[in-house]
Amino acid sequence: MAEPESHFATVAPLDPRYGSGCYRRVILLSSPVAGVVEAALEDGPHAFSIRIEHDGERVIGVRAHAERYPLSTCGGAVRPIQALVGASLSGVSLELKRHADPRANCTHLFDLAGWAIAHAARGIPGTRRYDISIPDAIDGRAEARLSLDGAEVLCWLIEHGRILAPAPYAGQQVLGGFTRWASGALRGDELEHALMLARGYFVSLARIFDMQAAGSHPAADHPMPAGSCYSYSPGVVEQAWSLPDNRRDFSASQSDMLRWVRPEE
Repeated sequence: MAEPESHFATVAPLDPRYGSGCYRRVILLSSPVAGVVEAALEDGPHAFSIRIEHDGERVIGVRAHAERYPLSTCGGAVRPIQALVGASLSGVSLELKRHADPRANCTHLFDLAGWAIAHAARGIPGTRRYDISIPDAIDGRAEARLSLDGAEVLCWLIEHGRILAPAPYAGQQVLGGFTRWASGALRGDELEHALMLARGYFVSLARIFDMQAAGSHPAADHPMPAGSCYSYSPGVVEQAWSLPDNRRDFSASQSDMLRWVRPEE
């Protein structure tokens, strides 16, 4: 997927407030009963949830909900995600792309499904909450932090997209070949945490632009590669319009995040 700077710059001005705020993302993974994982995600542009039912070996049911999204067509991504029925449970979220094409799906809903399935495969009881915070970059530098249940588990010092510290991440470009590197160098929780934080950093870059000032416009105006995700797929992108009023700024606090999530009856 193209970097946010490359496609938002063609339709939106720079946001003069950038530099004083913070990108936040919350990911919730829960195993309320045997054979079920419920997951939810929220950040400035996105709010999705998914319920995965499984028999201990494979996914047997998928129910997805799109609460808030940046393009008018994104809500339709709850349909292609049904292709995950039959997928083998794997403790590595990246394995999900062996069963279904992530580019035919919403990137963020597909990520969430992968983390939910990994949660199920690894038999993690109860609930896990991940919080990502990335203050706006100053002179190209920012610290990206990931916490699990309130305890920090990963922090990167990033300069213009390259991780400076800590080892073994130092020198890696977050948006250039990072997934390939991480899948070979990392394992278990460390791999999942790195993938979560990298995706959060990708989305955080959209804060550079004032999408509200850009107003609603055709998604086709963005020079995104065809088929980058569900909404940029041929036959869908022609109907897609941006929804700038759907964006939220959680810079001050994450206390209002995921309030829309309701447990299944």
